[in-house]
Amino acid sequence: MLMANDSFSNVIVAQIYQVVSDKLSQSNCCDEKNRTLREAFHKSLKQLAESMGKNVEFNGLTGIDKVLKYSSGIQLENNFHLFVESAIAILECNAIVVTIDDVDMALDRAFEVVDDVRRFLGCPYLIPIVSGDIKLYEHMTQTHFDEKAYDNLTEDEQLKENGQKLSKELTTAYLTKVFPASMRIGLFSIERILPKLSIWDDEEQVTYKNYREELLNRFYFLCHNRDARRYWSDPESARELSQLVRVIKPKVLRESNNDTKEIELHNSFKNWAALKKSGELFAHSESAITWLHEGNESFDIRNLLVFNIVRQTDKVAFPWSEYDVLTTQIEALDSLPEQGGKGYKNLELLKSSFSKSLTCLKAMPPMEFLVKDFWITIPTIKNSKQLKINNIEDKELLSEAKKLGEQWQSENILQYTAEQLLLDVYTDSSLYSTLNNSYNFLFFSRAFELIFYSLKREENLKFLLTNVYQILRRKPFYSVISMADTKIAFDGEEDELSFSEDSTVISSSLVLSAEIRAWREKYKDVFKEFDAIKLIPIFSYCFNSVLTAMNVIKGNYSRAKNKKDTSEAFKDEHLTDMVIRFKYNLLNSILRAGIFGEAIYANVLIGAKSSTVRNADKLKSYERTYQRNLNLLEEEQSSFENNPKETARLQQVMRLHDLISEHPVFSMVIDENNQHLLKIGSKDRSQNSSETEKENNKSSSTSRANLEFINYEDLVLCQDNKLDKFLGDSINDIAVILTNIIKGNVSKESTILEKLSEARESAENRKELDTRIKSIRSALERQGGDFFESSDFTSIKNKRISNILRVVSKMELNND
Repeated sequence: MLMANDSFSNVIVAQIYQVVSDKLSQSNCCDEKNRTLREAFHKSLKQLAESMGKNVEFNGLTGIDKVLKYSSGIQLENNFHLFVESAIAILECNAIVVTIDDVDMALDRAFEVVDDVRRFLGCPYLIPIVSGDIKLYEHMTQTHFDEKAYDNLTEDEQLKENGQKLSKELTTAYLTKVFPASMRIGLFSIERILPKLSIWDDEEQVTYKNYREELLNRFYFLCHNRDARRYWSDPESARELSQLVRVIKPKVLRESNNDTKEIELHNSFKNWAALKKSGELFAHSESAITWLHEGNESFDIRNLLVFNIVRQTDKVAFPWSEYDVLTTQIEALDSLPEQGGKGYKNLELLKSSFSKSLTCLKAMPPMEFLVKDFWITIPTIKNSKQLKINNIEDKELLSEAKKLGEQWQSENILQYTAEQLLLDVYTDSSLYSTLNNSYNFLFFSRAFELIFYSLKREENLKFLLTNVYQILRRKPFYSVISMADTKIAFDGEEDELSFSEDSTVISSSLVLSAEIRAWREKYKDVFKEFDAIKLIPIFSYCFNSVLTAMNVIKGNYSRAKNKKDTSEAFKDEHLTDMVIRFKYNLLNSILRAGIFGEAIYANVLIGAKSSTVRNADKLKSYERTYQRNLNLLEEEQSSFENNPKETARLQQVMRLHDLISEHPVFSMVIDENNQHLLKIGSKDRSQNSSETEKENNKSSSTSRANLEFINYEDLVLCQDNKLDKFLGDSINDIAVILTNIIKGNVSKESTILEKLSEARESAENRKELDTRIKSIRSALERQGGDFFESSDFTSIKNKRISNILRVVSKMELNND
């Protein structure tokens, strides 16, 4: 190993000297022959030292001294030859073998090493063995000649081009001379050796092929094909292979570990993944360690690195991460028409959460963006069928629930419907405080978290209830609204457990917990086969696959909603239909991962008609991708009859598929009785609401206005004018008036007053409208009597809004 100021030739001389000194120390010093050899050796060493003077020693020398110094330099090779000759005489050998390795550890000295091989090691008494990639020597030699052949700063392009050509020619000629083809020995690459390699573990011999499969089966459990394992990388050098085998010994992979041993195993594998800079493997093991450390008391999927895109972008912890976050997410956002819709600020939220320089550990799916019309409205909910779900019969769970507080003891929490459960699991209305009574946007990452959590064995009923409750209460973990702490956030996450006044989440938590318990009991034999911690890799794969598919479906849905689109897809889409699309993409991703051979790598139900999706017979004949993957798995089971290990693993994949297909987030809301619930979009076209819509569309001033519906653009307009700063929740009332009464370009105070008065002519409208007007007045009065001269008011840029506030503040309300 070269030190900072050492020359390679000095190191070679020093090593030969050390070996000879050791030999002399063992010989008889009084022997005449040994004394003669010793003197000859020291004399040759002295001559060699004099002739190895560096160029710097020539400084200050003139005349005959300088000539003599040059003369000494000319004798260098001859003196080196004599030195080696005297050394082998003492060592009583025919030649000295010099091994040269690790030039890559001192790249700036690489050419010096090669040149010393040329000058000194051409001695017939030395056999140099130089190891390393020839590409390394080519690169460093050409770098040396580049510096000599041309000036990189020259403006003469022809001169530079000729210099580059000359440099390449000199490099080839030079290395051909130093390392002639006849003397080169090419070694097999590690890739060619691995298939025939065997590993000795104590007294047991294991082929690398079997070791690799056991390793992948442990850390890529149920992920069997190249797509599911696409980020796995075999050792690329003997050093990497030896380190891997030392870190994860073959026998360890067959042991059943307790939590402590499992943590040690994943920690060792995590270290090797960091060495390989394999972000996916690192995230898998780090997530397993976190899961094992945390226990069962509190579950939050965001604590698992593999599902948390924000934590993965920590440049201090993971400076070697390589996946561009912002660019990838913007590409996914651009696939949605108008990036989800005008005024939805998806791009703004992304840029506020991730800078251009941020990278993450692994490829992550598109985030769940806000998409226009991809919601359930309040009128739709009010006009729904309200299908009852069977009562909870789990008395043990009900008894435990009552211990959680008064809100869990109310009789109301036992009154739940399929619609309520659908809304609590698959939608979120806390995007903006003012949307709380207007829209329920659709998201699927909350359902994914519920599924993943329910795979974890939970014996403590209190933990089960509170964890399910907290998952339902939190914003969907992979939605764009959960990524940025902006005004979009309805409220902050709570560190301590507290229960909402809204009993629907409590009742949904109760019924889901009961159903999860029943589901786990039904499939208890399946759960005995594998620990949930092993499922992190396959669910990481499913997570990417299913959310990528849902982003495509959202884009197709949004395009189908365009008036110019004549396709029949999504024409009558309900939330239950969208849940079916989510379900089959999740099931398809499990099959895709579990097939040993080539699966069909395509998303499912991305453009199917709503009527096809909700009809089981039509769906089976229409959806070829899912059916083909299912058939492939079944065919592989038959073909592997003589291989019990592979057969057992395929059966595990099938059992995982079956138990997920009957998970409560699907089975409780999708069956023969309720496959047509909650129309998606701005209007509910069900029979129950058709008359209401007709009334709302009438131009007569006495018609009943829908004073609960808000256009998103009107709400954004209010927010952009910062009305929430002084109106608070009453901003919702202004948005209702903008959407339903003061429409279009109306801005004059007189016209606004006329429109509001006309709307109040209906007794039914009057009560609702007066309540909203009074709410706005109360908010204005709290600002003081000089509000209309304040900077808050003058900062309102929209004339229509400012005049509405003026009219509302002085409008006479009577009950005539």
